[in-house]
Amino acid sequence: MPQELNKIWNAGKLFEPKPEPEQPAKQPESEPNPSTIKRKKSVIGAFMDKQEDPFKEKVEAVLKGIEESGEETKPASAPAMAGKEEKPVSPDTEVIVGTGQNKIGKNLATGKSICVEGNAGDYIGDDMSGGKIYVEGNAGERTGFFMFGGEIHVKGDSGNNTGVFMGNGTLHIDGDVASFDKTAFRPDNKGTIIWKGQTIWENGQKVEHGWTNLKVKEKIAK
Repeated sequence: MPQELNKIWNAGKLFEPKPEPEQPAKQPESEPNPSTIKRKKSVIGAFMDKQEDPFKEKVEAVLKGIEESGEETKPASAPAMAGKEEKPVSPDTEVIVGTGQNKIGKNLATGKSICVEGNAGDYIGDDMSGGKIYVEGNAGERTGFFMFGGEIHVKGDSGNNTGVFMGNGTLHIDGDVASFDKTAFRPDNKGTIIWKGQTIWENGQKVEHGWTNLKVKEKIAK
């Protein structure tokens, strides 16, 4: 068709349409977008240029040193299981499983100790001159019979005539007392008697505060 036929006459003017611009050829889908490739490279570069963490380097150095030395890290030992408190026992301490034996600690001397795990019988500390007797449970009658030194500590109760003919030392009863012997409260007894946390006798005389609070008179054997 002649070129002149493509011209259009409109409103007394000759109008010649402009040719449409050529469209770029569409890239195949399999080929990556150049802008995407560039962005990915920039991201990778950013990671490569990132400064290493100094803490991480220290950890790696320590781990490397352990591997080279062949040492292995051992877990900290677990704390001891909570249980019954163990009393320290020296070579001079005799431990007795208390089943009510009589005359435990008879003639006990200074430097010796006896620990009774349970109940003791009568005449505990008979004629003892020193040392210590510790009774976890109860004691029988005549606790501290003729004791003139050392210490008897009864965590439980004590029977009748406690402290009979006591001359010295310390008699310590935490629990109840069936009765005290009247000879425990004579001027010749220079020892100390502690009952339920109250000192009731010391150095040949009664201690009024403890004596009154615990009503000792009512506990003296007739």
